[in-house]
Amino acid sequence: MNIYGLIIGIAIVFGIELLRKKTNLFSYLEYLFIGLLALLGARIVFLLHNIEGIQEGTVRILNIWNGGLAFYGALLGILLALWIISLRKNAPLIKLSDTLLVFLPLIQAIGRIGNYFNNELYGKPSQLPWAIEIPLEKRLTGYESYETFHPVFLYESLLLLLLFFALLKTSSQQKGLLTGIYFIGYAMIRLLMNTIRIDREYIMGIETSDFFSGIFFIIGTLLILNLLDMKYKKAIANFFSKIVMIGLIIFAAITFGIHTQLPPLPLLVLITFTFLVPISVIMLFNVLGITSDINVTKREERPRLFLTILASLLISLITSIYLGNSTLIIIYLIVNLTFIFGLLITLFWKISYHMIWSTLSIFIVIYLLNNEYTYLLLALLPFMAWSRVELKRHTYPQVILGTLLPLLCIFLVLTFLKF
Repeated sequence: MNIYGLIIGIAIVFGIELLRKKTNLFSYLEYLFIGLLALLGARIVFLLHNIEGIQEGTVRILNIWNGGLAFYGALLGILLALWIISLRKNAPLIKLSDTLLVFLPLIQAIGRIGNYFNNELYGKPSQLPWAIEIPLEKRLTGYESYETFHPVFLYESLLLLLLFFALLKTSSQQKGLLTGIYFIGYAMIRLLMNTIRIDREYIMGIETSDFFSGIFFIIGTLLILNLLDMKYKKAIANFFSKIVMIGLIIFAAITFGIHTQLPPLPLLVLITFTFLVPISVIMLFNVLGITSDINVTKREERPRLFLTILASLLISLITSIYLGNSTLIIIYLIVNLTFIFGLLITLFWKISYHMIWSTLSIFIVIYLLNNEYTYLLLALLPFMAWSRVELKRHTYPQVILGTLLPLLCIFLVLTFLKF
């Protein structure tokens, strides 16, 4: 009998029985359904990591008893199952997740022990007393000369037990609190473990563990933010909506000024028409009463304002073409294309220009600095979107479109324009 599979089975059964003692919210059939989707999700994500292995015949699609399960895939499967059950029962999804996710860390903690018997989920080489010896045939490429390694599975198991007890002791009166704590807690555990793991996994060049950890950390934080008192929520929303947005624009302007390496006069012209003129126009329109407020909340007041800003940005594009700077041309094509589409959309529907400006500012920083850490700025976008909705300036569709529009223009220009 495969010990790994046995331990996973024990973990699931033990967790379900504990959960059944606490609540009768789920039937055995529903537990089976959740388990099957979790298993399916875990296997699919693992197989996506190992497409080359499938093609070479070293990875068998159905051979799950020897390992090959990606937990974030399992979590996505669990959430999908809970969503389907919530629709069938006409019950809030958050209520189901608050109930189930309390015991998930315990199941994970027990299941992680199975990694020991499969000689997997170990970390960097270590000489610590508790380091584990890995057989030569199980050592990853480049680590054949090392014998003992960090037992990452054990570290993660212990941290998951702490998370389980924290969830168990947390009052569940507020809907979403337990789900939020689990998402944040597990994301932090996983990010910490990834600092010593050596078996990193990628899909289309993206390190999936860090990516999903970031996503769930953001979702968990947003869930908890929604539980705050109104005055605190409003203060935090104003911070992201105003301070963070202004900070991003300033950061983009400074990055632009430092890294474009232009002579003083062309640089001054570009900064003026890219940043100073648009900001001045927004303020001037408000002072003259052309717009009723600085946020330009009324859609019918927006076209004239944004057409003026677009004219200023077109001057910047023409200047960059005159300078023959391909980097600047790409940036200004993206910016102008975004504002042209945004202006057309504004004629019929309100779109969040806060999100457009913020997304473009982050793009400018990422594109010019070309540093992987600058991608962390993207984590600000969900909070800024939340802030605009929380302040009742926009709806979720409006902030989503305001984010996706510049991303689409970035994709189009970078994909089809070659210099």
